[in-house]
Amino acid sequence: MTSANLWRLVAPEPSGVIQLDDAQRVAATPRDGVRVVLGGPGTGKSTVIASAVVERIRTGSSLERLVVLASSRSAAQSLRRDILRLRGGAEVGARVTTVHGFALALMRDLGDPEQDLRLLRAPDQEQRLRDLLEGLPTDFWPLEVREAATTRTFARQLREVLARARQLGLDPDRVEEIAGEEELYRAVGRFFELHLTVGDFDGALDYAELVHRTRILLTEDSVAEAVRARFDAVLVDDGQELDEVSFRLVGDLARIGSPVLVTADPQQRLGAYRGASAAAVSHLLQLPGAERFDLSTGYRNQEAVTRGLNGLRRALALPEAAQPPTAAPGPVGRVTVTHYDDPAAEQAHVAALLRQAVQEGCQWRELAVVTRRGGSELEVLARELSARGIPVDVDGEDRALGVQAAVRSLLGALAFAAAPEEMAADLAPLLLGPLGGLTAVQLRRLRRAVMQAGENSWEALRRAAGDPIILDRLEDADADAAARLIRLLDRVGGELADGAPVAGALWSLWAGTPWPERLRQAALGGQRSAEEDLDALVDLFDLSARRAELNGISGALTFIQEIEREEIAGDTGRELSALPKGVRVLTAHRARSGVWRRVYIPAVTEGSWPRSRWQPGLLDPDRLAPDHLDAASTGGLVAAERRSFYVACARAREELHVSAAVASEERPDPPSRFCRELGVEPREVHGMPDGFLTPQALVADLRRVVEDPASSPGLRRAAALRLARSPHRDAAVSSWWGVRAPSSRGWSMSDPVVITGSSLQGILRCPRNWFLSRKGGGEKDRNIQATVGDVVHMIAQRAARDGLDLSRMLDLLDDVWPRLRFVREWRGLLERDRLVEALIRFDRWHRHNPGRLLGVELDFEVGLEVSGVPVLLRGTVDRLELHEDRLVVVDLKTTRKPATSAELAEHSQLGVYQLAARLGAFARLAPEATRIGEPSLLQLRHGEVLPMQQYQDVLPEGRSWIHDQLEQAVATLRLGDFQAWESSFCQWCSFQDSCPAVRPGGLL
Repeated sequence: MTSANLWRLVAPEPSGVIQLDDAQRVAATPRDGVRVVLGGPGTGKSTVIASAVVERIRTGSSLERLVVLASSRSAAQSLRRDILRLRGGAEVGARVTTVHGFALALMRDLGDPEQDLRLLRAPDQEQRLRDLLEGLPTDFWPLEVREAATTRTFARQLREVLARARQLGLDPDRVEEIAGEEELYRAVGRFFELHLTVGDFDGALDYAELVHRTRILLTEDSVAEAVRARFDAVLVDDGQELDEVSFRLVGDLARIGSPVLVTADPQQRLGAYRGASAAAVSHLLQLPGAERFDLSTGYRNQEAVTRGLNGLRRALALPEAAQPPTAAPGPVGRVTVTHYDDPAAEQAHVAALLRQAVQEGCQWRELAVVTRRGGSELEVLARELSARGIPVDVDGEDRALGVQAAVRSLLGALAFAAAPEEMAADLAPLLLGPLGGLTAVQLRRLRRAVMQAGENSWEALRRAAGDPIILDRLEDADADAAARLIRLLDRVGGELADGAPVAGALWSLWAGTPWPERLRQAALGGQRSAEEDLDALVDLFDLSARRAELNGISGALTFIQEIEREEIAGDTGRELSALPKGVRVLTAHRARSGVWRRVYIPAVTEGSWPRSRWQPGLLDPDRLAPDHLDAASTGGLVAAERRSFYVACARAREELHVSAAVASEERPDPPSRFCRELGVEPREVHGMPDGFLTPQALVADLRRVVEDPASSPGLRRAAALRLARSPHRDAAVSSWWGVRAPSSRGWSMSDPVVITGSSLQGILRCPRNWFLSRKGGGEKDRNIQATVGDVVHMIAQRAARDGLDLSRMLDLLDDVWPRLRFVREWRGLLERDRLVEALIRFDRWHRHNPGRLLGVELDFEVGLEVSGVPVLLRGTVDRLELHEDRLVVVDLKTTRKPATSAELAEHSQLGVYQLAARLGAFARLAPEATRIGEPSLLQLRHGEVLPMQQYQDVLPEGRSWIHDQLEQAVATLRLGDFQAWESSFCQWCSFQDSCPAVRPGGLL
C-alpha cells in the first residue's frame, strides 16, 4: 500500500484560554451589575462571551450555573463549541441556548407543575389559527377583508401580528387601543383575546407568548429568589437581535440581581423582520448601574476591507454605534466592484474568480458566495457554480428543504397518494420525475394509451396499471415504469387511508422504485448533485421520524404543508457536522457567524439589494410598533437592507469582491448605491470568461485534440499522455463512445412478437427510424398537428359513444382548445376553423351512415404464425361497423394529404385490421357477421359536404400482400438489422443528421 492510500489522524486544535487584549480582558472579567460590550465586526465579541464563561468557571462557578444566550440555535451550537474548546473538555450541563429555550426551561422548572406546557411551532400555530378563523361568525371581520380571512396567507399574517404583539408586551386591550379607528386591527385585538383563551385552555404557547409568560413568572418573589440561587450570571451574545419582550426579560433578570453581560453591534442587526428591536441596546444601557465597554481592535478585516466597511458604516450612522474597528494586521487585502454584461456572465466570472483563488493558494472552504435572498435565487446560483466545476456547500437553512428537487419529488408522490383525485393534474410530473423515470416521449405514449377514458384521469391510469391490454400497447420499458409507479401510489394511498404513519409512507415511496439505487450509483461515481439529493432526503426522513404523531391522509397533508411553507428549519440538530469541503453559498443572515478569506457578493443591484419594491401585507406586524412609521418608510427599509449588506461584506478577511449586472431594457435596475459606498472605482468586464474551467472541459479539450487529424503528431501525443495520467473517469479510453462494447449481447425478439398496424408501417418504411424512435427512446416530440388529431379522435369518440350533436361537439372543442399552444396565434385561429369544418363533415357523415355502430376505440388482440414465429396482432380500431353481414373498419384521419391510390392499396394499418377481423378478433361483437367489408380511411379534412372516404379492397382468401409485409417485418426483427431506407418520409425524420442513407460517410 502506498502512502497516498493511508489515512492520517490530525490532532484537534489545542484548548486553553486565548490571549485577550486589554479591552477584552476587562469586559470578560466577572463582576456584578449590567455590562454592555459594543464592538464592530471582528473585534471578538463572541470571544469575550466564551472567555467570560471560562473565567467564571475558573473563579468557582460551573456551566450549569451560567445562562448563555445566543440569537439562534445554530449560533448557540457554535458558541457552545467555542466555550468547550476554551474550557478544554466536555460538559453535560452546558446551558447555551436561545431566549426561548431558556424561557421554556424556566417555565417547566419553576412554573405551575399542574400545567402541561406545549410549545407551538409556527406550522402548528397557523393550523390552530385557521381552525379558529373557520369558527368565527361571518361579521367578525370588516366587510372588505371577509373573503381574505379564509385564506392561508391571512392566517400567516395574523400569526405574525400576534407574535409581534407579544414581542412588544401588548395585551389584547392595548392592541385595540393602538388600532384607534382602524376596524381591522380592532378585530385583531378581539381575536387576540380569543386566541389566548384557547391557549390557556390546553396549555399551548407560541414563542412570543412563552417569553411573555416567563416575564410574568419572574414577578413572583419565590421564583425570583430561586433564579438568583440557581444561576450565577446571564451572558448574551448578539444582543442587537433581541426583540422587545426578550430584552425586557434580560432586564428583569438584571433587576432581580443576576449579573448580566451583553455583547452587541447595532449596525449588524439583521432580525428586524422578525421583531429584533432597534431599542434593545439603548434599553439595556439605561438599566440601573449599566456600564458600556467598547471593543475597537479589529482582528478580522484587512486594511482594504476595513476601509470599504467604514464607508458603509458612515451611511449606517447610529447614536449607540460601536467604535470603528482598526484593520487587522497583515497584507493590505483587496476590495473590487465589477459590472458585468448580464447575470449569466456575472455567474460565470464569479466561478472563474473562485477557481483563480484556489490557484493562488486558497482552499475551497476558505471562500464564500453571499446572496441577498435564499430559496430559488440561491439554488440557481449554487447550481450554476456546480455546473462550472465549483464544489459548493449550501447550508440547509438557506436552501429550504421544500425547494430541493429530490424532496419535492418525494413530497409530490406523498401528496398524490394521499389525495389522488385532487392531485390528478400532477401525475405527469411524477411519471417524468425520478420516481417514475419516464421520458417525455414515453409519457405521451401512456396518454395515448388511455385516450379512451376521455381525460388523462387518475382512475383511468389506475385501470391502465391493471389492464395488460392497455399497457402492452406501450413499449415494454414504458409499461413497466408506468405500472410500477401507479401501483405504488395506489398501495401507499391505501396504507395512508388505513392510518399508516407518514414516515412509513415516505419510506415505502422511496424504497418502492429504482431511484435509490440510481442515486447511490451516481453518488459513488462522484456526482455532487446526487450527494446533495441524498443529504436532503436524509433530512426529510429525519423530520418525518420526529413527527411520529402524524398519521394517515390528514397527517400526510399536514406534513407536506409544513415543508412547503419552509417553516421547518433546515438545521436538524446534528451539532458535530463534518467540516465543509466546498465553497459556502449562503445568505447574509446565515453568513453572520462565519469568516472566510475571500467573499464574493453577486447581484448587488437596485431593486434587489436594496429591495425597492416592498409591499406590506394586509396585516402588517410593524403597525403595532411605536416606531412603525419609521420602520415602514423607505429610509427604514433601505437601512435594514444596508445593514444586511454590511454584515455580508464584513465576513471577508482578505478580499471582498462585489458585482452586479449592468442595466438593460430587460433588466432596468442599475448597480446598487451600496457599491458606491464601498469607496472603490467599479470596473467594467465584458463577455464571458475564456473556456469552461472544469475537469470535464479539460478532458473534452484533450480528447478533441487527440482525435483531430489537423493537430500535429506531437500535440496529439502530448494530449494522449495527459489523458492517460488523468484520474478523471471521462479520460479513460474505455468510456469513449465507439470504443465501448455493446451494452447487450444482441437483439432479441419478444415471444410472441407483438405487431401493431403503426409499428408494421414504421418497420417497412424505415427500420432504422422505427428502432431509434420506438426502442431507442428518441422519438421526436409530437407536433401540434398530431395533438389536433388526438382532439378530433376524442370528440368523434365521445360523439359516437354519448350521442353528441354538432353543437355539443363544438362546445367540447371550445373546452379543449385553450389547452393547445400554437406558436402563432393566427395559425391557431386558422386551424380551429378547419377543425370546425372537419367536425361538421363528420357530423353529417355520422348521422347518415347506414352501418350499425358496434363500438369506437376498440382494442383487439389475435395470434397467428408468420414464418414459424408466433405473432400477436394488437391495436385499436377507431370505429367498427356492421353493414348487413359484413364487418367494416373505419379509420379516422386528419392528415393534410389523403393517401394515394398506391398507398391505399397496401395500407399496412387497414391490412392489419382486415386480417385481425378475419382471424376472429371481433367475433364476439358481431357473431352474425360472415364476411369482411372494405375498410376505409375517413379523411375529415377533405371533401365537400361529407368527408372523403377512401376504401381498400377486401383481402383475398388465403395468402395476400399483408402476409408478405408481416414476413418482411418479422425477418427484420429476427435479424436485428435495422437498415436505413431512403424515401419521401426522410424529410420529416428526426434522425437524418446521423443517417447513413441520407449522409453516407458523414461524421456522427
